[in-house]
Amino acid sequence: MTLTSGHKENQKQIDDKFMVPYQRNPYFMGRTKFLEIIKERLSEELPKKYHHRVALHGMGGIGKTQCALEYVYANRTSYERIYWVSAVNQSSLISDYQKMAKMSDVPVPRNASPLEIAQAVLIWLRSKQSWLVVIDNLDDISVANGLLPENGLQRHTLFTTRNPFTTKIPAEPLEVPVLDDEDSIDLLLSLAMIEPSTESNQQAAEIVKELGYLPLAINQAAAYVREVTADLPTYFQEYYQNRREVYKWSLGSQDYPRSVATTWSMSFKVLQDGHPQATWLLRLFALLNPDAILIQFLQAGADVLSNELQPTLQSLTELAKALIELERVSLIKWNRPHKSVTIHRMIQMVVKDEMSKLELEAMQTEVIKLVDKAFPKDWSNQRLRLLCREYLTQVVGPLRSLEGIQRKNHAIAMIRIGNFLRDDGKAKDSELLLLQAMQITTQILGRDHPDTLMTINNLAETYRAQGRTAEAAALHEEVLQKRRWILGDDHPDTLTTINNLAETYWDQGRTAEAAALHEEVLQKRRRILGDDHPDTLTTINNLAATYWGQGRTAEAAALHEEVLQKSRRILGDDHPDTLTTINNLAGTYRAQGRTAEAATLHEEVLQKRRRILGDDHPNTLMTINNLAETYRAQGRTAEAAALHEEVLQKRQYP
Repeated sequence: MTLTSGHKENQKQIDDKFMVPYQRNPYFMGRTKFLEIIKERLSEELPKKYHHRVALHGMGGIGKTQCALEYVYANRTSYERIYWVSAVNQSSLISDYQKMAKMSDVPVPRNASPLEIAQAVLIWLRSKQSWLVVIDNLDDISVANGLLPENGLQRHTLFTTRNPFTTKIPAEPLEVPVLDDEDSIDLLLSLAMIEPSTESNQQAAEIVKELGYLPLAINQAAAYVREVTADLPTYFQEYYQNRREVYKWSLGSQDYPRSVATTWSMSFKVLQDGHPQATWLLRLFALLNPDAILIQFLQAGADVLSNELQPTLQSLTELAKALIELERVSLIKWNRPHKSVTIHRMIQMVVKDEMSKLELEAMQTEVIKLVDKAFPKDWSNQRLRLLCREYLTQVVGPLRSLEGIQRKNHAIAMIRIGNFLRDDGKAKDSELLLLQAMQITTQILGRDHPDTLMTINNLAETYRAQGRTAEAAALHEEVLQKRRWILGDDHPDTLTTINNLAETYWDQGRTAEAAALHEEVLQKRRRILGDDHPDTLTTINNLAATYWGQGRTAEAAALHEEVLQKSRRILGDDHPDTLTTINNLAGTYRAQGRTAEAATLHEEVLQKRRRILGDDHPNTLMTINNLAETYRAQGRTAEAAALHEEVLQKRQYP
C-alpha cells in the first residue's frame, strides 16, 4: 500500500512560476473586504509606509495562513510569479529559496552553497516584475536578516507572523480579524454538513459565539458534530460539560483560547476510546514540525521508537488508518500528494499541555530517538547531503523546542546537525543548536568535560564561519587551555585544537601567531605520528598556506614539494589528495613568478581531473579557472579567456 491520493489534483500546484505547497481551501468563508484591503496595502505608494510589504498578524487560530492562501488563489492572475516560503527557521527559508532556484532555472554556480543560492534568487527577483512572495510563519524576525526580497512596484511580499511588531521586518502590519456572525454560522453548518434553517442557524449562532468566532475552534466543533453527535443541541450540551473539565487543567494557560482547548479535548476523547494508535501519533506530532511532517522521515526512524509508536509507523496500512482517524476529527491535515502531515500550532500547544510531566518527557525522548536515527550520520556524498537538507525542516525546530530536557543524546544529536548546518552554509541555525547543546553538556557534565569541550570547539568553528573571529578565538583559546591541562600537550585532541586556533588567528590576520601554532603541531605530529602520516601531511599543507599568506613563498614551496613527493609515493599520482597538493604547489609557484612550472602542474591536474571526475565536476572547473589565471599571468590572454568562458558556461544550471 502506498500513501498517495486517490484522486488527481484539480490544479497543478507547483510549476516554474507558481510554487505553493497547499491547495485552495474550499471552505474559506467571508473576509472579502479584508482580502481587498491586503491587495490595496500591497499596491499602494504612500509617504513613510513600507511599500509593497504587508504582514498579517493576530491571535493563534485566527487564520493568518489561510488568509494568505486565499489571497494567493484569488489573485493568481494578477501576478506572473507566486512563491510560498516558510520562515520557521533559517534552514526552511533557505531550503525553499533553493526550490525556487531549481524550479525557475535561476542561474547559479553548480557548486554554490545553499546560502549563495538563496542570495542568487533574491538578486534574480530584482530583475523580474509582477511577482508575489509569501513568507509564512516569520515569528523570529532575525531568521530573515539579509534574506528578504527587495520590495517595489509589482514586487510584493506578504508575511504571516505571530509577532505584532512587524515594523522591524519592515512591513506594514495588518491584523487578521475574527469571522463575523454570518460567516461563522455558514462555516460551522457547511463543515458539519447540516442544512441551514431558522432553527439550525439559531443553534449555530449560540455555538460560534461561545467559540469566539475563531475559525480553528469552529472547524474542530464542526468535525465533532459531523462525526459524533450529528446535531447541534447535543454538541452544545457536551461542550459545556467538557468545558468544566478542561478549565481545570487549562486555567494557567495563556497561549490559546479555551474554546480551542475544549473543542480539541472532545475530539481527543473520541480517539482515546476507539483509536489508541492515533492518540499516540497525535502526541508525537505535537512535538514535530507543524508545517510538514514528512512520512518518509517518520519511517526512517521508526524502528527505534516505543512499542506504542513503532508498529503504526512501520506499517503503511496501520499508519494510513491512524492518519485517517486524526483527519476525520480535523486534528491534522494529510497532504497525500506531498506525503506529509500538517497540524495547527494551537493544537500542538493544547496536546502538550494535556500531557502529564512523565508523558511529555517520554514523548520528548521519542523525538530525540527519531531524529538521531533518521538524520544521516555523515554527509560524505551528494545523496546523503541532499537527504540531510531534506530532513533539516524535520529536526531543527523540534530539537530546539524540547524544553527542560537535559540529556546527553539530545546534545549529541544537536551537535551533529549543527555541524552539518555549518558545513551547508546555514550558520545561524548551526549557532542556535550548538549553543543549546553547549548549555546542556555544561549543565549535566560540567564545563571541562570532553564532550562539553568538543561542543565549544564546534561552536567556535561556527562563529568563524560567520566571520565572528574574536568570539571564535576566545572559545578556541579556552578549549586549548583546558585540553593542555587535562589531556596534555601531545594529545590528538589538543593538537586539533591548536590547529583550529591557528586557522582562526589566520582569519584575523594574526599570521605570525598562526604560523607559530602550526609549527608546534607539525613538530609534534612528526615526532608522534611520523613524517608520512596523513595528519602530518595535512599539517604541513596548513603551515605552507600560512607561510604563503605571510609572503614566505620559498618556505611554502619547500613544504608543498615535500608533501607532493610523499603523496605521489604513498597515495599515487592520481589520488585526490595528491592532485590537491599539486594544485597548491602550482599556486605557490605562480606567486613566486614561476609561471611556466605553475602552468605545467595545473595542466597535469586538469588532464587527470577531466579523466577521473569529468569536465563538469566542481574540482575540474576550479582547476580550469586556476590554469586560466596562470595563463593570464604568462600573457597568454586568448587561452586564458577561452578557459574562463568554458567555466562560465558550465557553472550555469542546464
